[in-house]
Amino acid sequence: MALLQKCEQQYSGIFTLKPSNVHTQQGRSLRQLEADKDMDVVWALTNQQREEALLPIRIPIDRGLIGWRLLLINSNKQLIFDKVSTAEQLSKLVAGQGHDWPDIDVLKANHFTVASSSTYEGLFHMLAREHIDYFPRAISEVWPELASNAHLGLTVQSKLLIYYPSALYYFVNKKNVWLADTLETCLSQATQDGSFKALFDEYYLDFILRADLKNRTIIRLTNPLLPASAPTSGSGYWFSWEEYY
Repeated sequence: MALLQKCEQQYSGIFTLKPSNVHTQQGRSLRQLEADKDMDVVWALTNQQREEALLPIRIPIDRGLIGWRLLLINSNKQLIFDKVSTAEQLSKLVAGQGHDWPDIDVLKANHFTVASSSTYEGLFHMLAREHIDYFPRAISEVWPELASNAHLGLTVQSKLLIYYPSALYYFVNKKNVWLADTLETCLSQATQDGSFKALFDEYYLDFILRADLKNRTIIRLTNPLLPASAPTSGSGYWFSWEEYY
């Protein structure tokens, strides 16, 4: 949202940023965007299907941090996860995901066991009730979510991290080429002048340092759903943990 606000300021008077009056799950938001109803821009993980149905702005708005996943677990299971150090071992435990999230397909493609929920909130309760073993959450998400669900007895697993290349893009309706071009120009300029990185650090630096990435076992997965159009290396758009340690 902060990046959109920056673009609104840069293009003052050309467009106005306001939230949609309709609150929906991710899948429905994307369908409404495709139908050109109720909303003009949605941010979501990219995949081939979404890029075919919508118009992506191919600049990862969180520098790909969404693909760096810590494990939110029930506090009772810390000892179980202390014995896990490989993808094969982790795949035998049950991960939780939203039913319409692309991450389900990524995890299944890597032979992980996954259970889904029809609601985001339900996943935290599934974890508390031990219906799932862990809930992979991006570094940018997990600490606020842990605080919001403090009453459920959850914690962040101390030594593991899942990584797969993943891009969180802005999407617009295919007909809205002007808006796509405007957003791409704004984000490109912000990257070049350093304001994109400064904004990224303002929101995420504390979370990145708290994650202590240099002391974690990184379990690297493939993402067969990531379109070839998404460059994951050799670009200043992407997060690298070595920048911070």
